[in-house]
Amino acid sequence: MAPTTAAVLLPAALMLMLALHPPPAAAGAPPIKHPNTNCDTTCGNVSVPYPFGFGSSHCYWPGLNLTCDTSYDPPRLLLGDGTLRVTDIFVENATMRVMRAGLILDTTGDVLNSDGWNVSFGHGFAEHGYQLSYKNELVVSGCNVIATLLADAGEKTPGIIVGGCASLCDWTVDITWSEDIPWATWEPGTSKRKYCASGSCQASLDHTSLPKEVQVKWLYSGNHTEEQSYVPVIVFVAEEGWVNQNGLDNLEKLEVPLILSWMDGHAWPAGTRWP
Repeated sequence: MAPTTAAVLLPAALMLMLALHPPPAAAGAPPIKHPNTNCDTTCGNVSVPYPFGFGSSHCYWPGLNLTCDTSYDPPRLLLGDGTLRVTDIFVENATMRVMRAGLILDTTGDVLNSDGWNVSFGHGFAEHGYQLSYKNELVVSGCNVIATLLADAGEKTPGIIVGGCASLCDWTVDITWSEDIPWATWEPGTSKRKYCASGSCQASLDHTSLPKEVQVKWLYSGNHTEEQSYVPVIVFVAEEGWVNQNGLDNLEKLEVPLILSWMDGHAWPAGTRWP
């Protein structure tokens, strides 16, 4: 008995679906093999697993090229425009750890005369097909300010909130100031205490996204005091847990880690190990 047309088409359609969307590999399976043994797979002390690569175009999957900057010792692995330094690539869960220098907002020396700030997040990775993973957090330091991180939702929408928190201050009305008592210190048992005891907050991100901008406003718009404005407002995004381990000291001199996701931003080669 000859097979029906539907019986012939069903296996063909199934084979096409498997080719376009391969099933997950077994746990512990090795990543796909590099097609060319002449390609470097390390840059400095960072391992670069295929389909990522650098140098000749045959060393990486289209769109997953990185830059190995040998002008440093040791060499640095860079993403995109070079503002992000890659330190780890996790093929097994489709993420990458990068180091970003500089804060999104730092109002040191320029606080008093502003009612708020709208600051672009920057496009060091979004334009290359990567997204900001939800495994990061928004960090805000300041005195009675609220900050929200907005994600890009298209040209006709203002953006959607993916994280936000308010940094509050513990303060007293009767404050005695002294030239020899800096704002960042206080003496227990006296009225000589700093205005902002530990004003900072951290907020988990709701989901992986394309960050657009950060909006920062005084919690009491138009009523912030001169003393409140002595405390700089600092906003940045960091890998979840990093602030708990490292604190908020010397941020202007540090690189802060971010976790990026690439699964939604790139066409993935067949045979790649999936999360």
